[in-house]
Formats: sequence, structure tokens, C-alpha cells
Amino acid sequence: MKEKAKSFGRSAVLLAAVGIIAKLIGALYRVPLTNIVGAEGMGLYQMVFPLYTVLLAFCGGGITGAVSRVVAKYTALGNDGTALRAARVALIPPSVVAAIAVAAIALLRNVISGVQGNADAGIAYLALCPSLLFAGGISVIRGYFQGKSHMLPSGISQLIEQVIKLGLGLYLGRALLPYGVKYAVCGALIGVTASEFAALIYLVVRFAVVKRKRTMYVRRAALLAETSAEFSVTGAVSDRALLKELYSFALPVTLGALVLPVTQMIDSVLVINLLIYGGSSRVDATALFGLFVGPVGTLVNMPTVVVLSVAVAFLPAVTRAVECGGDAARLTRTAAKWIMLFVIPVTLVFLAFPDRVCGTLYRRGLTSEQLSVAAHILRVQAVGVFYVGVLQLCTTVMQGHNRAHRPVINLVVGACVKVALTPLFVRLFGITGAACATTACYAVAATLTARSAYKCMPIGASVKDAALVPLAFSVLAGGAFVIVLLLLSGAGLPYLWETVIAAAAFAVVYIAGITACGTLRIKKAGRRVREKSERAK
Repeated sequence: MKEKAKSFGRSAVLLAAVGIIAKLIGALYRVPLTNIVGAEGMGLYQMVFPLYTVLLAFCGGGITGAVSRVVAKYTALGNDGTALRAARVALIPPSVVAAIAVAAIALLRNVISGVQGNADAGIAYLALCPSLLFAGGISVIRGYFQGKSHMLPSGISQLIEQVIKLGLGLYLGRALLPYGVKYAVCGALIGVTASEFAALIYLVVRFAVVKRKRTMYVRRAALLAETSAEFSVTGAVSDRALLKELYSFALPVTLGALVLPVTQMIDSVLVINLLIYGGSSRVDATALFGLFVGPVGTLVNMPTVVVLSVAVAFLPAVTRAVECGGDAARLTRTAAKWIMLFVIPVTLVFLAFPDRVCGTLYRRGLTSEQLSVAAHILRVQAVGVFYVGVLQLCTTVMQGHNRAHRPVINLVVGACVKVALTPLFVRLFGITGAACATTACYAVAATLTARSAYKCMPIGASVKDAALVPLAFSVLAGGAFVIVLLLLSGAGLPYLWETVIAAAAFAVVYIAGITACGTLRIKKAGRRVREKSERAK
């Protein structure tokens, strides 16, 4: 159990670290892209992504977790041959769905963009939709490696995506800008499609290497199956049974993955038209929507990828613990601590310093008025960052116990709240109202899912390690950030360097504080749990 916990810890740290790097590259991509195409261009760029994300969920949104779980299960049972075959059979359904989706978008792109309120997005759909053809393969192979607790291939494929998107997307966006904003956006989206293709090629090569190494083992297992009735029972799993097992898990997860993209797609139609109805021009409405889902959306999604990385590494570990009678509760407590150690300081930074964050990243591409609007939106959505952390943790607990349907139901309830509140809030508060509705969605879904997860398996996270310590040192680090900015205010340094130095002070104070308190000592936490168990016995 100790080795499994350590393996989980290494996997979580590795995937989180690579995820942070990949997301930082993604953020770097959005910053210069915003400065190239402006708020209107980012509005066009983001108009196509809600529908694209919906179709992406159909093409593989839930299959990564399903393959990861099934592969982890059969690997724990010593049946590597079936684990490998599960990855192969999982690839067929998403490939068929992707082909149909690409054809439908190519034919209906102008109709869809017209309904959204800006027909210029039609050509953007055409540039982005081919990437759906690669989504199924990427999702399945990532799921296989994650089920084996090999997180590096998934991380490297994410880095490949972001690097190619950054280089090629920005180059094509700048090169096509003289022809118009919509063509610049189209060039950026071609970079996205190319990055997905490159990631798939890398994963296929890695998978082929692993498959070759496993060939001898699978042959040996087949010989054993002829002489061992016990192995025959556990090994004789038909393709049909594997598909049923995969998609009994994948379908609820896919439905859950569809909820937020569907609400974002509704936003892309509703928000722009509501703003136009409220008196904004088409260009201004598109620009405001671009601020909401582009620059601010990028910042809000950055902590989400870290939380998701921990959760992805956690799912195979808790699945094995559940299947083999391990201590899943202890793994959950560890994951909860790690997630909160990251989510709480990020939430505080977005709440307290949104003007500084937005100004540092987007001063070249946005006007002062747009920066002010973006800061207001970020402050509202900062609360949502905390709830996203809670939601992802509790969702993964439910998935590990094969109860993936409950988070979906809770997320649907949250999405209904969002859709109901969006028209009212947008009319009252403008684009900031859309951010309020989004935060309400995450708050409702996280609260309901936490309640469901606790009934399934009490998480029992340490209040000190997961709440009090990160909150206290986040406040102290925030104070250090302000003091450093005041000291540097008369030094004549550029705005960017002031922020970088102050951010470094924030990080040093926070990390030093949580380290001094012993919060990062995993062994100590594990020993306390074992001592409590022994006393209970």
C-alpha cells in the first residue's frame, strides 16, 4: 500500500507539473493571440469552441477515464492482455462519431454561425472541425497509459499540442491578419488542428512500442490460459463485454462532460444576442463575449488543469484500491489536501489582484476599459475556481466507486441554474452577469457532488492541512505581494517586472509557510491515519 501511495503521489506530481507547463504555454498562446486579433477576434475564436467542445465530448470526452479505469482494473487482476485489448476496442465508436460530426459541421457551419449572431465564425468552424478526427485516438491512448499509471506520455502529448499550437497558430494568425480578423482567427485554429494531429502521431508511436514489448507477455498468458481454468475465467473477456464495461462508465462521464459545453454553447448564442438587445453593437457584443470566454476564461482554466491532473492520476489508484480492498479513503484525503493547497491561493490572487493579473498579461491587446471589464469578470469567477476544485475531487471519488452518474445529475442541476440566471444577470449587470451565473453553476454542482461523495466514502480531509494552513499563508503571501509592489512603485521598473518580482515573493512566502508547517509531509499524514486505525482496532 505504501508503494501504491508513493506511485500515486509521483504520478499526480508528474502530471500536474507537466499540466502546469502545458497550460502556461496555452496561456502564453492566448496572450499574444489576444494582442494580435483583439477582443473581437477572441470573440470569434471562442464562438466556435462551445460546439466544438460538445462534439469533442462525444468523440472521446468520457472514454479517457473509462479506458483508464478498465485498464487499471485488469492490470490489478494480472490480465494485461485484456487491458491492451480494451484500448483497441474502445477506439471504434469515437472514430465513427467523429467522422459524422466533421461532415455535419462542414455542411452546416454558416447556419450555426448565423444563429450565434456573427456569420464570420463560419470559416473558423471549417478550420477547427478536422481536429475531431484525431480526438478519439488521443483519448483512448491517454486512457491506456493513465490506467497503467504512466502519466508521462499524456503529459508529453499535451506539451506537443501546446507548443505546435503556440508556434504555428500565432504564425498563421499574424500572417493572415492583413486579410481580415476572421482569417487571422482561422489561421490560429488551423494551428489547433495541426497540434492535435501531432499529438496523435506521438501517442500512436508510444503505444506501438508498448504493444511490441507486451507481445511476449500476451503469448505467455495465452499458453497459461490453456492449462489454467482459473486464468481462463478471468482472462476470457469478449470484445462485446469490454465495450459494455467501457461505455457503462464512459456514457455517464460523457454526459457530464457535455453539460458545461452545452451551457457554453447556449452562452455563445444567448449572451451576444442579449448584449445586442441591450444596446451594444454586434462588434462590441462579440468583444465583450470574447473577454468573458477568452482572456478571463484562460486564467480561470489554468488552475483547473492542475486540479484535473491530480484527479486523473488519482482515478486509477482509487479504482485499484476499491477493486482490491485497499485504503481508498487515505488516497482521497491526500488528493484533497493537494488540490486545496493549490486552489485556495489561486482563488485569493484572482479575488484580490484581478487588475494586476489582467493588466500584466493583456495590456498590449486590450484597451483600459476592456481591462477593467476583464478584471471585474475575473474577480467574480475567482470564487468558481474554488468550487471547481471541490467538484473535480468529489467527481473522481464517485467515478472511482463506479457511480459516475451522480456527478452528472448534479452538474445538470448546476447548468440549469446557470441557464436560468444568465438572462436575468446579463440584463442587470451586463457581461459580468454571465460570470455570476457561471460561478453559481459550479457552486451548486460542487455542493451537491460533495454531499454525494461523502455518503459514498467519507473524505475526512484534515481541516488544518486542507483549509486553515493554505488560507493563512495565502493571506500572508498576499500581504508580501502588496508590500513588494509598494517598495517597487518608485523604482521605475516596467509593469511586467514589478508583477514578476511581487509574484515571486508571494510564491516564496506561501511555499515556505506550508513547508514549515509540515503540510507537505505525506509520510506524516499517512502515519497519523495508521495510528488512528490501530487505536480504533
